[in-house]
Amino acid sequence: MITLASVIDQFQDDFLSEYQNRLRPNQISALHAIKRCRTQMSPVMQVNCADCDYQTFVPHSCGHRNCPHCQHHDCQQWIERQVQRQVPADYFMNTFTLPA
Repeated sequence: MITLASVIDQFQDDFLSEYQNRLRPNQISALHAIKRCRTQMSPVMQVNCADCDYQTFVPHSCGHRNCPHCQHHDCQQWIERQVQRQVPADYFMNTFTLPA
């Protein structure tokens, strides 16, 4: 499966050479954060199982608001809230414009 991080990794140098002067610093930091998110380049935390004493290292997520990995859970929760707010009936939306 192709991910945004793999696209950034593959095309970042070409993209930055073309558009570096048009990007704001927060956009460049977003690119770097998404590229590092949950990879070996990010900091890691040690996770231990209390039952079997198994331990492993898990990479941290970047937590950036534009990162699809980090915001997936929040996005799913937002969708669930919107579905719960729907009227429990069949309906449709009709949009029209009245002349001034």
